[in-house]
Amino acid sequence: MGLAGAAAASGAVADSLAPGDERFKFVAGWFLPAFGTDVRIDGETEPGDDVNLDDDLGLDGDQSGALLGFEWRMAKRHRLGVSWSQFSQNGTRVIDEEISIGDETFPVDATLDTKWSIDLIPITYSYSFLQSEKNELAATFGIHWDRFSLRVVGTSGNNQLVGDSDSSADLPLPLLGLQYDHHFSDSWSAGIGASYFSIEFGEDTLDAEGSLYSARAFVEYRFQGRYGAGLALDYFNLDLEATKSNLTGAYEYDYWGPQLYLIARF
Repeated sequence: MGLAGAAAASGAVADSLAPGDERFKFVAGWFLPAFGTDVRIDGETEPGDDVNLDDDLGLDGDQSGALLGFEWRMAKRHRLGVSWSQFSQNGTRVIDEEISIGDETFPVDATLDTKWSIDLIPITYSYSFLQSEKNELAATFGIHWDRFSLRVVGTSGNNQLVGDSDSSADLPLPLLGLQYDHHFSDSWSAGIGASYFSIEFGEDTLDAEGSLYSARAFVEYRFQGRYGAGLALDYFNLDLEATKSNLTGAYEYDYWGPQLYLIARF
């Protein structure tokens, strides 16, 4: 019995994993944000109109999307992380005023069918300059890679095509931030984080200027040692003016909303 009990205790210890002791962390979940998006896609010779995707094109500001994430703790104080979120929307609206998007000008009473999508891929390195059994405070550096596409097809009352605008762009944006985690016990943790960048200087190199703000608060519960679930609240704002070869114009979007996710740690 003593040997069996020792083996069982050893197995329990092997299955448990204190927060911060994992080498790999996987996250998968669902994101339920409310979006606000304004775009201006300029043509080759004339600027486009400022367009709100909800009010002007009929897209729903409330939507959901998938969330995947991975973090590798290379050493006690060093982590690499990447996550991916995707959102897409379709909308239809009969417009009551002329709208110019890119090189297309859609007339009054045209029916606009819109498809919009965005992928958010932050890639980060974190250094924990404060770390203890209960607390961890880290500086975060990296790239917030955003890819968006917008297609607007306009037809008249007799279904005659009156315009087709298709735009997309990859926006790799620098990122600086702080993240604080507090572990109440081996089962419960909570934390907050914030990131920021501004590229109002150096726009000749990056073909863009603007700013990004993001903030996140979360609580996690771990069960059976290596697995858990989390609830987070995210806020994100990007205000960008670009003169890239495949996108000239302005892009502003923000979102906030909850995340529900599962965790596996090894």
